[in-house]
Amino acid sequence: MLIHFNDMIKTVSPNYLLIFLLLIPNFLLANAGSPMIWFSFLHLTWINFIIGAFESKLLLDKFNLQNRKWLIIAANYISMFAGYYFIAPHFSLLNGYPDFWGIKSRVGEYELGGFFIGFLCSFLATLVIEFPFYWLSLKTKQKGWRSLKPFFTVNLVTNIIMLFIYFVIVAFGAKW
Repeated sequence: MLIHFNDMIKTVSPNYLLIFLLLIPNFLLANAGSPMIWFSFLHLTWINFIIGAFESKLLLDKFNLQNRKWLIIAANYISMFAGYYFIAPHFSLLNGYPDFWGIKSRVGEYELGGFFIGFLCSFLATLVIEFPFYWLSLKTKQKGWRSLKPFFTVNLVTNIIMLFIYFVIVAFGAKW
């Protein structure tokens, strides 16, 4: 008697299939791609909007700075693209780690030193790239430290959150 694959799939409970797949993790991860890349895609498409809106709200609520939210959001998209796709991988490579995204690294080979250096350089570049947008977004211009402190503070907060998220993604399969 010939059993068709589709008939066999219909008779297997989804719970048994899930348990079966969980028992063979190497099979599951074979073509899954790097979680850092998939999260970065989500970051590039949606999370930047949330980050920009959050930064705009922090500027208003904590520092009483009226701003144009769309400029803050645009700054986040531009700096994220430049930082994560050019600056962070470049500085990671300069520090001896060519695989910032963890695409070619096996579990346990990904080096966190290059990741942190790349992320720090990306943060510094974020400050340079986003400041003109921030300055243009302000409805009332500030001078000196009064304009820099809010900008630096909100960017520090959001970048620490993102560093933590990306660290959690890569830390368990990495080494120092």
